[in-house]
Amino acid sequence: MGYLKEADAWLDMLFKDHADRKISYAEMKRDIRERILDSYRNGLKAAGQSPAPRESRSPRRFPQRAQAA
Repeated sequence: MGYLKEADAWLDMLFKDHADRKISYAEMKRDIRERILDSYRNGLKAAGQSPAPRESRSPRRFPQRAQAA
């Protein structure tokens, strides 16, 4: 499951629980804020890492168009 699909499923569950009065507005807000903070911290950690290595092949070269005379 992709990140956004997972987030949508989690939010759907959270809103359903709130509609069913299983959790309060304050609990729902706290859960969302915690998820956002976790995502922010993960982004900070990832920023310190080097990007994935590129393949060691030469860059693509596209053929030049023949010029009309």
